[in-house]
Amino acid sequence: MAGLIKKQILKHLSRFAKNLSPDKINLSTLKGEGQLTNLELDEEVLQNMLDLPTWLAINKVFCNKATIRIPWTKLKAHPITLTLDKVVMEMSTCDEPRPPNGPSPIATASGQSEYGFAEKVVEGISLSVNSIVIRISAKAFNASFELSQLQVYSVNTSWATSDLRYTRILDPTRGEILTFKEVSWQMIRIEADAIQNTEHEVVSAPIRLITNQSKIRVSLKRRMKDCNVIASKLILILDDLLWVLTDSQLKAMVQYAKSLSEAMEKSAAQRKSMAPDTTQVTPAPPSAQQVRTQQASATADQSASMARLFNAYDVRETSHHLQIKHLDLHICDDTIDKDRGINKRLDGGAVQLSFSSISVDYYPYHKAGETCMHWMHYGEATKSRETWARSLLDEFKSNLEMLKNAVIDVFPSGRISTSSSTSFSPPPAPRTQLMSSSVVLRMADFSIYQVSTADQSRSSPQSMISCNKKILYLPQEMPAIHAEFTEYYFPDGKDYPIPCPNLYVQLNALQLVLDSRSLVWLNLFALDLRQSLEQFMELYKLNDSQKPDEHVDIRVDGLMLKLVIPADQEKTQPDQPCSVSVQTSEMVATNTRHSSGCTRSSLEALLQAFQEQHFFTSLSSSFPRSQNSFSVLHSVFQRHAHEQDTRIHDVYRGLAPPSLSTNALKTPAATDLWAVHFSQFWVDYEGSRSGRGRPTPCVDSFPLTLWACNPARYTQLHERLRAGIGSGLLPRSESAEIASRLQRKKLLKEYYSTDASPSNMPSNGLHKPHSLDGLFSGSSSSLSLASSSSSSEVDLQVLVHVQKHLSAQVSHGQYVFLLRLQNAVKSLQRSLQQDLEQYGSKRQGPTQPFSACVGVLMKSAEVTLLLKPIPQPDLNTSPLDSDVSPSESRATLEAGSEVSEGHERPSAAGEGIQNVDHIIYVGTNMLIHSHAHSFLLFVHILCSGRLIQGKSQSSFSYLCIKYLYYVNLQVSVLVLKIHSVCCSLDLKGDDTAFALEVGRIRPNQLGNVSLQQHLSNHSLGSDPSTVLLNPEVQVRLESGPGAAVHSPLAEQNGFLQCRLQAFSADFLMTSLRNLALFLEDDSASQVLPMEITIKDTHVNLKDDGPRDNASEPKATPIAVHIHNLLIHRQDDGSFSIGGGYSCSLLPLSLKQNISRLINNKHFVCRANVFFPSTQLLMEENECLKLELSKAKMALAEAHMEKDSLQHQMKTLKLTSGGSNS
Repeated sequence: MAGLIKKQILKHLSRFAKNLSPDKINLSTLKGEGQLTNLELDEEVLQNMLDLPTWLAINKVFCNKATIRIPWTKLKAHPITLTLDKVVMEMSTCDEPRPPNGPSPIATASGQSEYGFAEKVVEGISLSVNSIVIRISAKAFNASFELSQLQVYSVNTSWATSDLRYTRILDPTRGEILTFKEVSWQMIRIEADAIQNTEHEVVSAPIRLITNQSKIRVSLKRRMKDCNVIASKLILILDDLLWVLTDSQLKAMVQYAKSLSEAMEKSAAQRKSMAPDTTQVTPAPPSAQQVRTQQASATADQSASMARLFNAYDVRETSHHLQIKHLDLHICDDTIDKDRGINKRLDGGAVQLSFSSISVDYYPYHKAGETCMHWMHYGEATKSRETWARSLLDEFKSNLEMLKNAVIDVFPSGRISTSSSTSFSPPPAPRTQLMSSSVVLRMADFSIYQVSTADQSRSSPQSMISCNKKILYLPQEMPAIHAEFTEYYFPDGKDYPIPCPNLYVQLNALQLVLDSRSLVWLNLFALDLRQSLEQFMELYKLNDSQKPDEHVDIRVDGLMLKLVIPADQEKTQPDQPCSVSVQTSEMVATNTRHSSGCTRSSLEALLQAFQEQHFFTSLSSSFPRSQNSFSVLHSVFQRHAHEQDTRIHDVYRGLAPPSLSTNALKTPAATDLWAVHFSQFWVDYEGSRSGRGRPTPCVDSFPLTLWACNPARYTQLHERLRAGIGSGLLPRSESAEIASRLQRKKLLKEYYSTDASPSNMPSNGLHKPHSLDGLFSGSSSSLSLASSSSSSEVDLQVLVHVQKHLSAQVSHGQYVFLLRLQNAVKSLQRSLQQDLEQYGSKRQGPTQPFSACVGVLMKSAEVTLLLKPIPQPDLNTSPLDSDVSPSESRATLEAGSEVSEGHERPSAAGEGIQNVDHIIYVGTNMLIHSHAHSFLLFVHILCSGRLIQGKSQSSFSYLCIKYLYYVNLQVSVLVLKIHSVCCSLDLKGDDTAFALEVGRIRPNQLGNVSLQQHLSNHSLGSDPSTVLLNPEVQVRLESGPGAAVHSPLAEQNGFLQCRLQAFSADFLMTSLRNLALFLEDDSASQVLPMEITIKDTHVNLKDDGPRDNASEPKATPIAVHIHNLLIHRQDDGSFSIGGGYSCSLLPLSLKQNISRLINNKHFVCRANVFFPSTQLLMEENECLKLELSKAKMALAEAHMEKDSLQHQMKTLKLTSGGSNS
């Protein structure tokens, strides 16, 4: 009897062990116990059973002792127990994928028989291993895994050990069975270290990780007739993890992962090509042999209940899951950095990362386009992604049909190709269904804390990136981050078009705090990590497997996102806030056109709004733009809006051959055009005393839209296409023939279609770009997309559109805070740039400087200045009723003190200004009536530079009102109503040029009012119905090496040019005095060289100050008429005031001579024309410019007439040729 049992055991274990002989087996027949010693297991069988990836191979497996216990009388309910003492496994990585795994030995254990009693007993075996040691040898490192107390056992549906009969769910109608297993271990120890040899000197720290108890839950669905596994679900559950890493250890991890990435990518591609048939993910229909007819009704009811239970725990497709309850990761600096000569700005820095409820799901065999309701953690995020992905698939299917038609049109059936003697036939569609492979990452909550250093004392860490779900009362089941990446493939590896991969990300209630210390440390850390990775790749001759040109459909959804920018300086004003927060309710960022506000029609409407403004459509040389300015409305936007940059469009133009290959419909990443849409966008101040712990309003909510593209990469792509056609990849004659044939068919379709447009102009009136006219007249004209070389194109082009009225408010404390904040941001930017230049990538050769162009359009805005309240002796009087005539106002200030202040401030700027009575002439036609000291105060405000310095110019454009926070506080309110705001920002290396144009600006002085009354009565305004052709304000600010032509100091501090023309306004003297107090700043400001030109300006000044005697007559208003005034500020801070033309219009040589003369002056107020010797030159220069512009317009009209005549001649030739034929 013992010999018979030995033979049976040897028969089953021979599949796993090598050279197993009976003398190594010690078996007690009566007790059901047996023992094996010194077993050497079969590597290939274990690889097949574990289904290891093909980049990993098992070399040797050894077990010192194995004990088996068989409960002969209870085999139906109790499992066979197999205990192993110590198992040692040696593995290695493969540079090239090894042959794929064969069938599992468990499936072939019963000789492909049906699932019976023997299979139930074998599958119910319980395995226990005291210790497992796994050693892995790789190209760059060695790793080891040690597991203690590993157990494998069967469980029921509640994942608890029980009777074996409850660990299976059988559905006889389907012929399928579900089994449940659990693998647990007490501890795992992971170590990895670099390989040290004489050839490679690698400075690397060993990596160690010790985890506590963990487990794996496995659900298997088998087919009963052959025991094959149809689908499986594997869930790895890890409890709390705490991991402390130094930066050298993290570098080692990245290096090791990089060394394996190439082999893993090859293995993944092999796995997809060898994927099983799609029928595995759908339940097979019941066959006659599988279904056993049941006569009794009770048995039928039991079968129905089992079917319901089977559906509740069914495994519909294969999936792998990772779940981590909590992960704390600490990353700190190494103490050996100083020994290696690395000098960092911050020493001893450390950052803590805390993650809660992390889950990673992998679905390798999902049918494309099918529902995902059976996926784990299916929710609103997955539903949104599913809808978006389905729209992408629908677009792909329509493009595929168009591509098929194009292939048929070019190569009709039965036609003999000119290049070969064989007829062309399109490849048939694959028989297998399109599959997708998806990876889903979910994170319930997380916090990334600010960097702490050794010299920084902090009681508790403060978060830098965190989730505000609890504060905003959002559902707890809503994830903080949901990311899903999907790739498409055919299981049989058919060369047939497939969609582009897509990435969907959802961010919920995230908050980012821009801590300068943390950003500097993280920037240095990332640069150091990148540098070490590049050295590692060069050392081991690793290729960079990244594919930057591969397009990926991306969509990022954001809900209640918040950006906090704190100020490092201490408070100097009572109402000064601590930080400013930028928030949005909903945000969508995508490079696809399937989201609200991000469609092609939305881009057409935006381009139409930009083209209505003369600032964006005029010649680039007109002020405030210059000859070196980039074009804001790039042709890439226009081509994308008219859907002329797609793959199908390239096929119809002859730039791409019509084929049904895998990448036929994949577009390169160079054609990506991003759209970012904010449904509601607002800004608040935080930390002010007046807010009482609540945010103080800064910017009222408004919708915001951004569009961005990369013209340089787009041009390089079309240059490569041109080179491909020119080099013979696609012959010009064939290209022209294909394009002509497809275009004729397209024109016929448009002619006979019922909804054809009578003209080529789109319905919204946006004209087609001229570069696309005559597109199909020949192959040469079809390549005219790259009108300029890629070296002259801008790297980043952005259009920003504020669609609705914008409101802003700012007080004196908030104004000072914004100045401090801007200085802090500049300092942070300077530090990051210096570190990038010092520790940047050395692998890339000399590259061109980064360039960018940003265009901003805003129809109307309202800036409210909260000034110091005006003393009112009579409380019964009403505030100012009219913003045109200030005579009704009773707001007064002490005249004596204000007059003295008005005299002291000009003396601080330069020479003292004496009080002048009656009339003063300045320039050619500037007349001042009465009280000259008031006018001098007004001129001083214009000349002081505080209103328009570089550090404060942006704060007046982006501030607005949101909530009531002063309930009973009286303030003096000055409202600036702005219409038609257009601006552009050009960046090229270190040069920066900012251009601003305001169509109209009108002040509205409300006097002393309550904020509650003002906010409740103020209107949101409306967009002007007409476009303002003559702007009142034009500003240009330059900085960098290019600004040195204006003055030596301009390279560092910048140079400001401002033009004020045709401006008309009424001001109260108290408002001007309050405005001067509002602009005061105790900090030492930098000298900003500037040049201000004022033309045809009318200002009415009303002296509403208190009078000594009530019987005194009211002061006569001052009417200031400025025909031509020039204000120039030198590098030494002195001002020159006079009448004449701007120095910016002078030739460079003459400008330098004039600058030397100006440097010898201080504060000059002349009665004649400024620089009269250059008057004639200026007038002649203006006349020549006018004639040049007329000549350019005439030349452009002549070119248009020439193109029109050529088009008519070609049309006549085609018509005559058709009639003759």
